[in-house]
Amino acid sequence: MADDFKYHIDHHAGLTPQVALTDARAAHLRGELDDAGLRAAQDAAVAEAVSTQRRLGLSAVSDGWFRRSDPLSVVHDQVSGFGDELVGGAVAELLGAMAPVRREAVGPLAATGRLAGHESAALRAVTEYPLLVSLPSPGYVAELSVAEGPEGQQAKSVEETGAALAAIVGREVAALAAEGVAYVLLHNPLYGFLLSARGAERAAELGLNAVELVERMLVADAGALEGLEAPVHFHLGLDLTTGGAADLSAGYAAGPLAAFQERQPFDRICVEYPALEQARFPLSGVRPGVVVSLGLVDVRTPGLESVDEIVSRVDAAAAEMDIDDIALSTNGPFTAGHGLTANQERLKLQLVEMTARYMWGNEL
Repeated sequence: MADDFKYHIDHHAGLTPQVALTDARAAHLRGELDDAGLRAAQDAAVAEAVSTQRRLGLSAVSDGWFRRSDPLSVVHDQVSGFGDELVGGAVAELLGAMAPVRREAVGPLAATGRLAGHESAALRAVTEYPLLVSLPSPGYVAELSVAEGPEGQQAKSVEETGAALAAIVGREVAALAAEGVAYVLLHNPLYGFLLSARGAERAAELGLNAVELVERMLVADAGALEGLEAPVHFHLGLDLTTGGAADLSAGYAAGPLAAFQERQPFDRICVEYPALEQARFPLSGVRPGVVVSLGLVDVRTPGLESVDEIVSRVDAAAAEMDIDDIALSTNGPFTAGHGLTANQERLKLQLVEMTARYMWGNEL
């Protein structure tokens, strides 16, 4: 199936906050800037980010996650039933430095408002361009929100939490689609760890069964699609990139990968496709018609990759699937932790855009 969205220039919504926003956040934490002042700084940062993304020719623009204090705060801030912060745990240890702030699901989970409605509204206020909004996937949040306990009891709690979150996230996706957002990404980097051979080995050492976790997350994430009614040009994707945090040097684990390939229900997935050939996501098992966004440009390193080398990777991917079902991207969202400057980030995104135009030319 050709990608009629023509969304070959992809990204992951998260961008490096500008210095002015970082300073405003610090001042707010010190009590030197009130809430209104922080919102003004966020609005200015989003407007600048939108302008930059448009100048780069990206197919859809995001707010950079500039209104979020943490990757899961968009859920924690608008859903009741979460308690104290959870510390430690096998899943968090597997994620390492990527582990977000976790809160324990202690009561019935219920949305107290729109999750990302304020984000899309602010974007619509500054641009009529196609919008990209990301949300953490329900399966990802569920695995991070249940304290460790007896194996069967813990699994049941995760399943129940995942089902509740799937309903909440599904309603939010439908609302975003109805108000004109073109593209919603559900982020779940835990897949990236569990599907890798090294990650599956590490999971086993931590007492986790990678296949069981992948299957359990797929049930929850698929739940967000149930009954979804959206405009024909709306797209919903699953992002399993880790920004290079997962060790892919030994390739992918057969069992978890097969479970994922057989059951993942999304028509668009974002994967890592680095220079090391054995570390590339296996495309041979991708269901026909699924659009694959290849993570080709590294968000952790300031140096720019060679255009010729990236093109060679795209050519390799196109030998395994329809090139019109391929999109190009970085290998994950940008974050302040990567230490790239705004200009380095811009050059990375520009490289993605330039390579896509080299591949598809006037079709974009």
